[in-house]
Amino acid sequence: MLKRIVFIALAALTAVPAAAQPDGEKQRPAFALTYDDGPGAITEDLLKLLESRKAKATFFMLGSAVRANPEMTKKVHAAGHLIANHTDAHRNWFRIGKGADREQVLASEVKKAEEAIVKATGERPKILRMPNGYTAPWLREAVKKLGYRAANWSYGSDWTKTPEDKMTAEYVKAVRAGNVLLLHDGGGRSREKTLRITAAILDEAARLGLEPVRLDVLLK
Repeated sequence: MLKRIVFIALAALTAVPAAAQPDGEKQRPAFALTYDDGPGAITEDLLKLLESRKAKATFFMLGSAVRANPEMTKKVHAAGHLIANHTDAHRNWFRIGKGADREQVLASEVKKAEEAIVKATGERPKILRMPNGYTAPWLREAVKKLGYRAANWSYGSDWTKTPEDKMTAEYVKAVRAGNVLLLHDGGGRSREKTLRITAAILDEAARLGLEPVRLDVLLK
């Protein structure tokens, strides 16, 4: 998979995004941290790290992972982070997308995940990210019909075999206003490096005066 995928949210980022602030306060340029495939084994430690840095993030959760760990899903929601839809199971949409029943399969996958998230948090997700960043013209229309906004990312590479030091440097370089960074808190054998890379990202954001915000805030 390509390391860089164009961000396809339905709102164009035509200006440097800034976090919403109370009237009279100066707005800070912002970017978004996003995490896929959770909740997973490191999610609780990740929440502690984000809290210690006063950072907000977006968690694209699989319905299957939410059903397996509803309590952690509730903790993410209670901490003020955005929970978004990542479909129910991490299926191969590059294959499914060629089938005649693709819209029906999509609706089923999205709705199953939505039901699990609503059951755990009481809130319906409104943003969808497809597994592996899959996108196509038919998908964009189908997503709209389901009442979602579709989003991918500006930079992500933590699923690759890139050495961690080089990977961390690439993430740090991608800390820019308006960017959407992708990491994983679920799936895979070990996600401990997600914590280390996140810490490095937040260090760089603080140096640059950038605020890590939820994706719905960035899109405003």
